Amino acid sequence: MSNIDKNENNRIRRRKVSSNSISNPAFDNENYKVNRKDNNRINKINRSNNSSELKRKKKSKSKAKRHIIFKLAKGFLLLMLVGLIFLSTVGLVFTMISVKDSPKVTKELIESKYVSSMPVSTEQIPQNLKNAVVAIEDERFYKHKGVDVISLTRSVINNIFSDTTQGGSTIDMQVSKNLLTDNEKTIKRKVKDIYNARNMNKVMNKDEILTTYLNNIYLGKSTYGVGKGSKIYFGKDVSELNLAQCAMLAGITNNPVRYMNHDEAKKRQETVLYKMHELKYITDKEYSDALYDPVPFKSEIG
Repeated sequence: MSNIDKNENNRIRRRKVSSNSISNPAFDNENYKVNRKDNNRINKINRSNNSSELKRKKKSKSKAKRHIIFKLAKGFLLLMLVGLIFLSTVGLVFTMISVKDSPKVTKELIESKYVSSMPVSTEQIPQNLKNAVVAIEDERFYKHKGVDVISLTRSVINNIFSDTTQGGSTIDMQVSKNLLTDNEKTIKRKVKDIYNARNMNKVMNKDEILTTYLNNIYLGKSTYGVGKGSKIYFGKDVSELNLAQCAMLAGITNNPVRYMNHDEAKKRQETVLYKMHELKYITDKEYSDALYDPVPFKSEIG
């Protein structure tokens, strides 16, 4: 073979080698894309696994937290139940001790304890006077059986969280205080009044209880009962009192020393009339007319 042929063959061989050694851009780009997709898929799987693991951990923590809260709540409720049972037992024992010396409540016993020197029958007492007293003293009088739980609860809360004192006694309980117990401000006396009020409702109807109350309330000026009170303040029989006078007399019972003064009594009377109107005991016209009635006391009539 000639030198020319040998040189040609060498050039061809070098060209092939050279062409094989140079990378193909298209091929390399395809490989890059494939590798990138694989990496993305692997990353997604890793993120998914991490997310699942976090969710499992959170779920486990949440479950443990709920379990702890449930146990605490269960323990708290159990303590409350034990506390309520304990307080109920103590309350029952205290009630039994408080009322063990109390006489049996009967209509005859209550009538024998009257302090009024001029009692009147229920028929002689105007309905407006009965309504006025119920409206301002015990608006749920005809609904409860001696104890108004709503009023009593409100009174306890007010006395705990306020500087003012609020009574929660019903008319029935006030009858007990006026005739069967005393004015001593103790829990024992309150328990007795509740006990007596409950028993009172078993032997007397509401009208009899209200009449008893009206016949024995203190109205100042050494006066007990609306029969004598109407004579002292207005110079007339109780049966002759008009709406404005009924509201005035009912208002005096709250604080006789203060409301013996006519100006103060008139302000209180307006409050009584407002409650009567609010509770639908009187019409708009009756309310307006009574408000503008001067209602002079007997001592102020010339």
